Amino acid sequence: MKFIRTALLAGLLVAAVSARGADPGAAIPPPPVARVALVGVDGLGVRNIPWDAMPNLARLRDEGLYAVGRCGYPTLSAPNWTSVFSGVPIELHGVRDNSGAPKVEPWRFSPALPDVFSEIRRQAPDAFTVSAYPWKGIGWCHATNAVSETRLFGGTADQYVKRDAAAVDWALSFLPRNPRLALYYQGQVDSAGHRFGWGSPEYTNACRNVDANLGRLVEAHKAAGLWEDTAFVFVADHGGHDKTHGDASMVCFEVPFLVAGPATKGLRLREPVVLADTAPTILALLGLDVPEAMRGRPAAAASAPSR
Repeated sequence: MKFIRTALLAGLLVAAVSARGADPGAAIPPPPVARVALVGVDGLGVRNIPWDAMPNLARLRDEGLYAVGRCGYPTLSAPNWTSVFSGVPIELHGVRDNSGAPKVEPWRFSPALPDVFSEIRRQAPDAFTVSAYPWKGIGWCHATNAVSETRLFGGTADQYVKRDAAAVDWALSFLPRNPRLALYYQGQVDSAGHRFGWGSPEYTNACRNVDANLGRLVEAHKAAGLWEDTAFVFVADHGGHDKTHGDASMVCFEVPFLVAGPATKGLRLREPVVLADTAPTILALLGLDVPEAMRGRPAAAASAPSR
């Protein structure tokens, strides 16, 4: 199998440095990070982010690399989370709704649709990984059989606050095992949007709860001595309006894409960013190869050192 990470990053570096008139050979990629914490928030559209209610996210945005990304169409959860984990756009993986199965014949991937957890297991068989999620659909969107420890926190829609918090607590319990990749999925923002409306007080409160969970994640990594060499990747699958989403409005398309943490200093974001760039970005941050079947590209690239 051919791999593109090295050549792609080199090309990005040459293009970025040449545009500034500097010596392309002076660009030195930073060392890979030790681990990635992937925080996925369902339904958090850029145009509805209540930044004042999310100080932890705002701090990571200001200290890290932030872009307004775009999800794919339809602007639904399973199609776009599948793109997050596979690095493949909706047109190729064929997932078009939240039923758990492709509605369009997928591209004939060999041997199977790529997946970020599967690639970590293939390239680093001894690596420990974790996946915690309170919406069962996430289990359809990534290769749970390639995750070391995975758990669905089921329940009703009005229990999402407790389910999201429990998922974070459970995943954090594995920090002593030093996971190379840990997924912390949060479902209450989308649930509040459907029940009360995007931008409603209830929606804002759900965002506040998720931000508190994000703050606990950061503090836990600091307390464990893991903060300095961890990259936090924060994404959402779609936005929304009124009490719905799925259409082609920009309020649904625009999503946050964030790479943060001390280990990411010296990086810049290549824009535009789409959700299929998430898996390649994670693999590149971990120093692993990006398989050619992943059609996205690493969004985080090294900048030239200052002279």
